[in-house]
Amino acid sequence: MKTFYNPFLKRLEVEYEFSDGNGKISRKQAVEIVAKELNKSPEKVIPIYLEGSFGLRKLRGLFYVYDDEKLAKMHLKKYIWLRMLPKEEKKKAYDEMRKKKAEKK
Repeated sequence: MKTFYNPFLKRLEVEYEFSDGNGKISRKQAVEIVAKELNKSPEKVIPIYLEGSFGLRKLRGLFYVYDDEKLAKMHLKKYIWLRMLPKEEKKKAYDEMRKKKAEKK
């Protein structure tokens, strides 16, 4: 695990490698593992990407840990927040976005 505190953006950037996780670990499980390792609540850990290696079982991920959720919402794009939602809530959010887009036209 590599950690770097970014004082400008006020976040902890964590690069974590799961040794046997490729194809087995979901985003939610990865967040829980990293949060447990850092002694933080899972709500403060945001997965940016999970990347598997071809031919290997390694899974690398980048996670941002914010202390303030307002800063996180200001810095990160909306799709990152949407992909952390359960399927039903994600579908509702995308439908609402489509309606708003259709109303604009």
